[in-house]
Amino acid sequence: MKERKCESAKKRKPDWAEGWRKFLSLFYSFTLSLLLFSCGSDNRQTASIPDFPKPGDSSRAEGALRALTHAINQSSPASAYAKRAVILLAMGRITDALADIDEAISRNDNAGFYYLTRAQILRALNQPDRALQNAQRAEILGVDTPELYTLQGDLLQQQNQFDKAKLYVAKALQMAPYDGEAYFFKGLMAARQGDTLQALALYQQSLRLKPRYLETYSQLASIYRVLRDPNSALVYNRQALQYFPNNPRLYYGRGLIYHVEGKLDSAIASYQQTVQVQPSYYQAFFQMGLINQKYRRYDAAQANYQRVQQLRPQFPRIDTYIGYCFEQMGQYDQAIAAYTKATTQNVADRQAAAGLWRSRRRQYAQNSYNSLLLPDAPDEQVQTARKRTEIDTTRVRIMTIQPKTKVTSRSGDSLQRAVKPLN
Repeated sequence: MKERKCESAKKRKPDWAEGWRKFLSLFYSFTLSLLLFSCGSDNRQTASIPDFPKPGDSSRAEGALRALTHAINQSSPASAYAKRAVILLAMGRITDALADIDEAISRNDNAGFYYLTRAQILRALNQPDRALQNAQRAEILGVDTPELYTLQGDLLQQQNQFDKAKLYVAKALQMAPYDGEAYFFKGLMAARQGDTLQALALYQQSLRLKPRYLETYSQLASIYRVLRDPNSALVYNRQALQYFPNNPRLYYGRGLIYHVEGKLDSAIASYQQTVQVQPSYYQAFFQMGLINQKYRRYDAAQANYQRVQQLRPQFPRIDTYIGYCFEQMGQYDQAIAAYTKATTQNVADRQAAAGLWRSRRRQYAQNSYNSLLLPDAPDEQVQTARKRTEIDTTRVRIMTIQPKTKVTSRSGDSLQRAVKPLN
């Protein structure tokens, strides 16, 4: 009996514990009801703004983009524009991202996070001066994150302000000692200052901390390519392709590695993969044109160069390359047109000027026996040139060939010959 009473006493909980459990359950129920009510009111008034998707999660990114677009259409909050700008930047739609962040700042110009986002977008657009101004504005507004200081370090090193850049990167590493991106920019500064060994060590440290950072792989492959170590360069290029199989820069970089080593067939295959992934990658078309020109496949090279001209009309001296291909194929009309355009755009282009001269002479040589005359010379110049080429026999004295005379005398080592005078 005593044992049963003791067991029942142990199983029975104290009254205060039972009351505390009931209180907590009521509190959680009340809090959950408040959250549901607030979410319902947000859905009725505007729309709930989703969190940022994880990197590489394209399905979540598209869903978040649709939700943010719906929120903007409902009430156009500044935070929705800012979040959508971040997602668009991650997706590579930089121009649309800039438009969204500009709209967010116009609605709220005191949010430091907005200026930080715009600085990142402007850096992607290769506008370091404007990006630095926005990053400094974000710092003034109270943004104190390693991301901001790393960004400022990168922008300052682009302007060759290495001392200030090192201070910002060191500050970022104090706040986040395991930030792989900070180590990358520290290595970038070392590489730009000529310390290759230090740069390699910092890049490898960045890779250990952040193995999915594309820029680290690209820089490592570039350094080893310059050092004429193609095996190491290809190792990092293949590792990057495992993480980023659809990145055209990696295929283009692999083509450059093969190109430098003289493996032109492998290089052109890599360039072709580049344009398959991104058809607007004009650098790959130009490199293919150089290889085809080296192989004397001038028709293919000319097609590559013209594709570059379509994608990038202001590409340096592209008309000179096109003119050279037409000249080698014997199509002198097209060559003259291309060379003329090249010399008009750049008077100092000596290769274009020499090609224009050669093409005109060869074109005229095909149509005339007298290759000394230019095809576009006026009639008066043609007559003058013809007169210069004709022989004026009235001013030339023609002598008949005389037989050699015999030697009449010998005195010492000198020979005296009887030479008939001219007069």
